[in-house]
Amino acid sequence: MNFGTYRILAKQNDIYLEESPILHFKSKKNKTELSCIKNAMLKDGIALCKFMIWFENCLKNKIELDEISVGKKLKEFRSQQELFFGESFAPIVGFNEHGAIVHYSATKESNSTIKKDGFLLIDSGAQFFDGTTDITRTIATGEPSEEQKRDYTLVLKGHIALAQAKFPVGTCGYQLDSLARQFLWQEGLNYGHGTGHGVGFFLCVHEGPQGIRPDTNKTELKEGMVISNEPGLYKEGKYGIRIENLIQVKEYKKTDFGSYLCFETLTLFPFEKVAIETPLLTKEEKNWINLYHQNIVDQFSQHLSPNENKWLKEKCETVE
Repeated sequence: MNFGTYRILAKQNDIYLEESPILHFKSKKNKTELSCIKNAMLKDGIALCKFMIWFENCLKNKIELDEISVGKKLKEFRSQQELFFGESFAPIVGFNEHGAIVHYSATKESNSTIKKDGFLLIDSGAQFFDGTTDITRTIATGEPSEEQKRDYTLVLKGHIALAQAKFPVGTCGYQLDSLARQFLWQEGLNYGHGTGHGVGFFLCVHEGPQGIRPDTNKTELKEGMVISNEPGLYKEGKYGIRIENLIQVKEYKKTDFGSYLCFETLTLFPFEKVAIETPLLTKEEKNWINLYHQNIVDQFSQHLSPNENKWLKEKCETVE
């Protein structure tokens, strides 16, 4: 309820602050909602492909870009997709040291020119009438340094570990949070935000009650819930890295030890291959990336032009 109503009721009544049961019903998406969300993810990925081709051509032809203009152009490409309603939040476009500010918002005073020498973090999303999207990618605008490649790969390994998680019914998000942080922790690194938040069907990109974060949220993860998977790493004054996909909780298997759940990745857009330090990846992690990329190529092929498909296939080349 709104605060005005709360104050009136509180004058003559005892108030019990409890979680609304409506949140739990909304958090579990039905088959129709999930089908629509997957269609929204497809459209969002197509828009991002067209945007990235434009972006790379601008860099190649030395056309000046800045954080604000990049955010506006990304919205323009998304708006060309069917059933576009608007952005799901103001985009976070942070170049180099600005990418290390988790909730950075470019202003006229802070607006940085994007150059061929760093990491560009873009956290953005769209509201389509058939689903809400939220994706973060870290883009290398030049040849990444060894430090940048190591850091990017550690974040990616955590992202994959969470995406591949299998867990018994009754598991809460905080019990899985360390899966995404484990490789960073091994190097004495960490990030200061939650690993995942619930996402709604339309108009609510942050939706509870589920989440994946270190603090104890005792909401069980259940079939149909949609959550973000977004580990990161932020080095003040240097650069930030975040890799975010949306994932769906679904049934995995039933055994003598109970029922188990897993995640299905919904977001469709390639990772930054040039920033991956492949010797740090296991064979299983490489296979996961390659299957993910092949799925993108398969789903996008009929929606892109020959030149766009050529670009996409290069971005999704096999990680060996």
